[in-house]
Amino acid sequence: MAKILGDTDNIFGGTQGALQTDFPTSVTNAFADPPKAAMVLEADFVEGEILNSTKAKPETGFNVFDFPSINDSPPSVVGGGDQVVMFKDSPAARALVEYLATPEAAEIWVRRGGFSSPNKGVPESAYQDPLLRATATALANAQNFRFDLSDLQPSAFGGTVGQGEFKLFQDFLSNPSDVDGIAQKLEDAAAAAYKSG
Repeated sequence: MAKILGDTDNIFGGTQGALQTDFPTSVTNAFADPPKAAMVLEADFVEGEILNSTKAKPETGFNVFDFPSINDSPPSVVGGGDQVVMFKDSPAARALVEYLATPEAAEIWVRRGGFSSPNKGVPESAYQDPLLRATATALANAQNFRFDLSDLQPSAFGGTVGQGEFKLFQDFLSNPSDVDGIAQKLEDAAAAAYKSG
């Protein structure tokens, strides 16, 4: 990673440009004329930004691909997730939660768009969008699923702008040669977040 980040000729605007670029701009840079970026490494929600901000169409203007295998590793999917929590146990609440776990309920959400279900009972044909169909199928059939690192951390470390991972990965971009130093700062910030969380 230090090698990639240290090669500032491959970063639009160099280090400072990258540090000043917000999420929507990082996406639309790939669709500028002429393009300012070749690729965006992101989750499936980025499609909404592309459709809202550009004229590009799925498959012909942009597409997805699996993360490359490392030493013949099986395909893996990294993602986030939502959960349903029942605060008061009652027959009606229990019935709703049980229904939400069915393929029928997931199919309703899937047909509305912007939602992927890991439920293997949801037919691929329910996904109206070809790219969402591809990513959702990968999710449902994944041999290995891992939650995104930031989703597994206390918010002080993994989900707060200006601190924890957000700040320290920006610091790493500013000085990618300090691998050991940034690793220690990440460890220290994580320990502090877990202690207070």
